[in-house]
Amino acid sequence: MIRKIEVFASKIKVGTLALTNDNRVAFQYTDEWVEKGFSINPFKLPLSKQLFYATSPHFKGLFGVFADSLPDSYGELLLDRYLKRKNINISDLTCLDRLAYVGCSGMGLLEYIPDFSEDTDRSNIDFDAVQKDCIDLLDSKKVDNITNLFSLGGSSGGARPKSLIKYDGEDYIVKFSSKFDPKNIAELEFKYMSLAKEARINIPTIKLVTSKSGNKYFLIKRFDRESNKKIHMISAAALLEVDFRAPCLDYNELIKLTRIITRNENDVLEMFRRMVFNVLIDNQDDHAKNFSFIYDGVIKTYRLSPAYDITPGRTYYGEHTTSVNGKGKNITDDDMLRVAINNKINLATAQRIIEMCKCILNK
Repeated sequence: MIRKIEVFASKIKVGTLALTNDNRVAFQYTDEWVEKGFSINPFKLPLSKQLFYATSPHFKGLFGVFADSLPDSYGELLLDRYLKRKNINISDLTCLDRLAYVGCSGMGLLEYIPDFSEDTDRSNIDFDAVQKDCIDLLDSKKVDNITNLFSLGGSSGGARPKSLIKYDGEDYIVKFSSKFDPKNIAELEFKYMSLAKEARINIPTIKLVTSKSGNKYFLIKRFDRESNKKIHMISAAALLEVDFRAPCLDYNELIKLTRIITRNENDVLEMFRRMVFNVLIDNQDDHAKNFSFIYDGVIKTYRLSPAYDITPGRTYYGEHTTSVNGKGKNITDDDMLRVAINNKINLATAQRIIEMCKCILNK
């Protein structure tokens, strides 16, 4: 049981996470980071020498920004199976133990010491072999290459299986299908992300790759890596410390958050654009962890990250996870325009965005 984790960013110590005697998680920045760094969560961890205590019930006892580093859903299942193979009792693990298994291999900028992560060659991946292992894992079958599978994607979030790879010398995420996905899920995601780009939504570079067997895989370039440098990222869920697994936000709040943290009206319009697109394609899986912000070290402020996970998808309760002016379904143009008015977005501009998105999707 680990009682203390050192948090680093580009070999500079950010601070220390520790368990108190009553098993609460505390965090404190280093003096050097307070002097030269930035707040890794401006709302919950302002740049200060004070001792912070995690209070949210939604992140396994952690602060949201560190919980962003942990895998969820598929990745959590993979980590648990990997640990069981190593004869580790997962019920004995603390949240700090789990961060140690992320170590220096996680998404974003933050790294954790001690580092129990596994390293591997991320180039020349046999996508079909990894896909088979993913399905076997989800079917509770034995996966002989569990260590390799974990090292490729054990720290990534999301419901679908994925791996963190090198492709053409750059950092990408490759997504695999689960048994519940349609067979053409890769083509669908590529299609709708391409349409999003056509609608002037900022997306990373995407690729549709065909394996030797003819299977297709969706690849998306990692925006938390730039010229082999790590970029700090934080989800809206972590910023606000809300439960992304349940409906907890409205686009009114999400756009307001964007304006507050970025102070950039182009980012505000971008978030409005994403709302419109998600509504029109019926992407109900628009939860608070599917919107992120990255820290721009040049201008010393946060910006809205490129978009990801923009694909039609339904929730089990049949409504958008992020509501539109208080409505989770039967959303009209008037509802979207009301969000624009509430957030001081020019009404004519908002109408043009709606019509442009409709035109692109109706072609």
